[in-house]
Amino acid sequence: MKMDKTYKTRDYGNIFRLIYAMKRCTRQQIAEKLSISLPTVTHNLNLLTQRGLVYNSGAHHATGGRKANLYQCVADSRLALGIDITRRHLSLVLINLELQIVDKKRIRCAFQDSDAYFAHMGRELTEILSKNGVDGGRLLGVGVSMPVIVNSDQKSISYAEVINVGENLYERMAAHIPYPFLLFNDANSAGLAESWVSDSSGDMTYLFLSASVGGAHMTGRQLQYGANQRTGEFGHMCIVPGGRRCYCGQRGCLDAYCSAKILSDFTGGNLGAFFEALKQGDNPGYRRLFDQYMDYLAIAVKNLRMCYDSDIVLGGTVGAYMSDYIDVFRQKVAALNPFERETGYIRVCHYKTEAAAVGSAIYYINEFIGTVENQ
Repeated sequence: MKMDKTYKTRDYGNIFRLIYAMKRCTRQQIAEKLSISLPTVTHNLNLLTQRGLVYNSGAHHATGGRKANLYQCVADSRLALGIDITRRHLSLVLINLELQIVDKKRIRCAFQDSDAYFAHMGRELTEILSKNGVDGGRLLGVGVSMPVIVNSDQKSISYAEVINVGENLYERMAAHIPYPFLLFNDANSAGLAESWVSDSSGDMTYLFLSASVGGAHMTGRQLQYGANQRTGEFGHMCIVPGGRRCYCGQRGCLDAYCSAKILSDFTGGNLGAFFEALKQGDNPGYRRLFDQYMDYLAIAVKNLRMCYDSDIVLGGTVGAYMSDYIDVFRQKVAALNPFERETGYIRVCHYKTEAAAVGSAIYYINEFIGTVENQ
């Protein structure tokens, strides 16, 4: 009996996911890795090609014999939009299936929990999609990251002190976002983006050093949320008992010693200007300040290593500048660690900007890849 040319077999999604994971592969490789017949592979590849999800990217350069065709995912067949809301900025990032940034925009715009702010956000969203010719058929969804703790429904908020938000935030946003969308914690989103871009298969702890301090812990590409969605609230670890007051009301929290504001307040809120002055070396006071900052940060990283025994990534706005100082910083951590002197487990983030926006969009990429057979 002939196979219906439009019928998806149960291997349809598995073939797409294999091509996505391998980047490029032949029919023979697919058949071998999935233990299925070549006719089944061919049938599903034809369907995936017709639906614009994969394409024949050329011949495989083999030695001798007939060259096999390579298949690859169509990166722009689906896209997702990430929006990152901070106290002072609004960022929009459009990414494709390969996590390439198709377009992005960052606007200096103070957050206000108002219809006017959300209407502005909606206009910016419409503009970036229109500019790139993205219709509802290709847009998988919109992720909105914020410095808040989001409940498991990803539509309500359990804690918000960095920015002030009222009730029914999701419903009020929905009036201006005519696409599927969910809310995300900014640090979790940034950590998720890092785990995907680094293709990490083991445990990884991400320390988010921005206007507020947070983080995420991941196993492979899976975020660990905890019983109350608060895994990764590293900014509220106490590192100096009875120390500086944190915005949470407690004293001695990491956030009070290692937020980006500790540095940027000395250069009018411009963190880049602080690190530029630090590089020039004309202000010894800046050097002392940053040295002390790294001392406190080293305590936190040492504690995270003791708790998770995983790789630790320095991210956020401060993490983006740490490459020039990573050797000195690793020495500080090594001096505190009773078990090891090798500190290659500490590294600097891949995404220097817009990690939270990218991570919130990745949610929809991941969802599509996992359920492509149902699309």
